[in-house]
This record gives sequence, C-alpha cells and structure tokens, in this order.
Amino acid sequence: MRGAIARYREVLGDRNAALLLGGSLVSDIGDWFNTVALIALSYDLTGDALGVGGLLALRMVPRLVFQGPAGALVDRLPGRRLLLATQILMAAVATSFALLTAVPNLWLLYALVFLLETIGTAARPAFMVALKTEVAPPRRAAANGLLFTGMTVAQFVGPLLGALVLNLFGAALVFVVNGLTFLAVALAVTRLRSRTVDPGDEAEAASPDRPAGQPVGANAGVAEGYRWLIRQPDLALYVALALSLAVLVQGTVALFVVRADDLALGEGGVGIFYAAVAAGSVVGSAVAGAAARPDRSALYGVAAAAASCAVALAVFGALGGLVAALVALVVAGFGTNVHEVSALTFFQHRLPDALY
Repeated sequence: MRGAIARYREVLGDRNAALLLGGSLVSDIGDWFNTVALIALSYDLTGDALGVGGLLALRMVPRLVFQGPAGALVDRLPGRRLLLATQILMAAVATSFALLTAVPNLWLLYALVFLLETIGTAARPAFMVALKTEVAPPRRAAANGLLFTGMTVAQFVGPLLGALVLNLFGAALVFVVNGLTFLAVALAVTRLRSRTVDPGDEAEAASPDRPAGQPVGANAGVAEGYRWLIRQPDLALYVALALSLAVLVQGTVALFVVRADDLALGEGGVGIFYAAVAAGSVVGSAVAGAAARPDRSALYGVAAAAASCAVALAVFGALGGLVAALVALVVAGFGTNVHEVSALTFFQHRLPDALY
C-alpha cells in the first residue's frame, strides 16, 4: 500500500506529468459541459429525440473514418507542436458553438460537431504520446491510473456542473467555458520542461516482451504500420476483447431505464446506476495504476478483469434485487478500468514508438 501511494506521489511530484494530467482533467470536465449543452440544443432545434440520436451518431463518424490516419499522423509528428495545435483548434471550434444561440441551425450544429470530433481524432493520440514521453517507464502505470481516475471523476462531475451552468447562464456560456477548458491542455504543453532521461528508466523501458522482427520505421506507410500491428497476436486479441466488451456495455446501458423501472427507482435510477459504475471505476483505476506490470503476465490480469466485467453485467441484467444490481455495476466499473489501465501500460512498453 505504501509503495503504491509513493508511486502516485512520484507522478504528481513530476511537474510535466502533473501538468498534463491536470490539463486533461479540466478538458474532460469541459467535454461533458459541451455534451450536456449539445444534447439540449439539438433537442430544441428538432423537437424530438431523433435529433439527439442523430447528433450522438454523428460524433462517431469521424472516429470511424479518420482515427486510423490520425494515429499515423501522430506517430510521424510525435512532438508537442501537434498536441498544442489540436488543442487550440478545438478551443476555437468549441467556442464557435456559441453562434448557435444567435443563429440556431441544425446543419451548422452538425457541421461544428463533425469538425470538432475530426480534430479530436488527432488530439487524443497526441496527448497519449505526450504522456508516455513525459512519464518515466517505472511510473507509467501510476500515471495511467491517475488519468483514468480523472476521466471517471470528469464523467461524474462534468454533467452536473454543465447542467448547472446551462440552467443559470444559458448554452452560450457553456460553450465558451468548454472552449477555455481545451486551452488548459494547451497551457500545460507550453509549460512543460525538457525531460532529463534517466538511464535506469530507459533500461526498464526495454521490455523483454517486445515483439521480434524489424520494427516498422517512421517513414513506413500507414497501411504497412497497421498491418504490422494486426499481426501481433496479443494486440489483435485485445482489440477483439475490448470490442466485445464495448458492445456488451452499450447493450447494458440501454437496459438502465428498464431496470430502474423494474426496481421502482424511476428515471432517477439511471443516475444511480451511473454513479455505481463510477465508484467502481475510480477504485479500479487506482488499483490498476498501482499494480499494473509491463511484462506478459499483465495479460492474465487483463483477461480476469474483462471476464469479471462481463459476468457482472450479466448479473446486473439477471438478478432482481437493488443491492445485487448496484454491486454488479460497481464490479463492472472496477473490471473495466482495471483491464484498460493494465492493457494500456503493457502496450506502452511493448509497441515501438513509431507505431504507438
């Protein structure tokens, strides 16, 4: 326990890591501000839930179309400039949503959402590369744990704060605040110091499980890079596992309203269910950040955590009691973040930087 606390203190004591993690927390909270306002605005523009559904579906399109090329772009421009540029662009686009309060137009809304999400396909991997670069290998697991803890806290706090600001001041201020939150990461990037490489850290970074064969160089094409990744059995299997769990999770979320009604919780039961998942996720992030390992033994923990999540979601749908349902969701949240943090730490050490 003391060792885990010490590792977390080391991460937070590292100026560069603390700046990036703090900027990410502020930005993630702002994202939920944006989500709350966009859902309300799209409903006002269309008058029905179909408009909201179209908005949420549209947000996925850039990730499906551009995420692959964006990842390759980040690998070829791994410095801080790309991260800084994407955050400034996203700040400008997010603030531009305020125009919709003066010129309400559904197609303008969809265009701005598409543009914001397209830039985001490069912003997210650019941030992850920056975090990996700035955090010494022995502390990466703890940094990942703190990152996922912050994401969960933002998911819990952001919608509440966003709804409060929306009700008190209107959508325009929500969008302006969201734009400013992107500048938190940009400001953090400008304040980063040059990292002094510790030879001991570099030695630990050389994972014994790094795949054999000539690594794909930085000048290789996008298709060649992805073909190399797909040929790695552990990565391909993990992608399949993560995809399966994502489908299961989305299916379970769709049942939240039904289960809340079955348990006589009313519409507010959905919020209770999300809070239970968040509670388990925070604990899971902390545990995985303290215990995640960079060697192949980590994959056994990833598999066990993913299995526990799947079983817990099945229990949530099958059992009738409120206590059992809440416990199942806590376990599901715990297992989700344990497998994600553990897998992220493992692949950070395993994959070549040119393809990370």
